[in-house]
Amino acid sequence: MSGFNDRERGFEAKYSFDLEQDFRVETHLYKMLVQWAGEQMGMTADECQDYTRKIIGEVVANPRENGVVALLLADFGRKNIDVTVSILNAKLEELRPVARAEVLA
Repeated sequence: MSGFNDRERGFEAKYSFDLEQDFRVETHLYKMLVQWAGEQMGMTADECQDYTRKIIGEVVANPRENGVVALLLADFGRKNIDVTVSILNAKLEELRPVARAEVLA
């Protein structure tokens, strides 16, 4: 029975590790998306860093589905820049493998 318990603990540890890795990748992905959005809005590198901290902080403080995308769409709208949900989702999918590679490297 001990072997079974050891295997079960091993699976639980791997599951926990995988969840943590996925969280780190998603966080990095959203930071990359916000950086890109800041560049599209004409922000400097320092402004992009501040903007990223602001957006990620707001999402952490008020979590909701598609929180980052919703905040970015609102900011693009305020700047009269034509960006749609589909454009942001396409950019997310473009950045996803890059974020995964950077986090897992």
